[in-house]
Amino acid sequence: MSIRALALALTGLLVWPGPVPAGEAYKVTSRDGDKTVTYEVMFGGGKVFEQMTAFDPQTKKFVYLQWERSGKKPDPAMTVWDHRTGETVPLYTFPGAKHPLPAIPSVEAMKVCPLTGDKSFRAVLHKFYD
Repeated sequence: MSIRALALALTGLLVWPGPVPAGEAYKVTSRDGDKTVTYEVMFGGGKVFEQMTAFDPQTKKFVYLQWERSGKKPDPAMTVWDHRTGETVPLYTFPGAKHPLPAIPSVEAMKVCPLTGDKSFRAVLHKFYD
């Protein structure tokens, strides 16, 4: 490798901005009896925004609360005490949801498919978004 090519490569490493935050969209497949249910759910924000994800049991849809990454994270609408764990769980007001909901922090934190009740659902990283 020539010195010029090496210098260019090293300069590129110094100028590279590093990791850029991006959200992740997962394709979830679960079973409801003999029926297969597939849907997409998104976690995390993009370069200029952050996002929380929740599931609204009334509408049976995932809902998303977004805010500017440089701004203040929304305050919880209320908190509830979880008698199983002893934790205080914050509930947020999500657009399109009638009542405040707890945020689902990641696909790994989702232990049961909220649409089918399937504990053996499969979530595959489908794409990144910004």
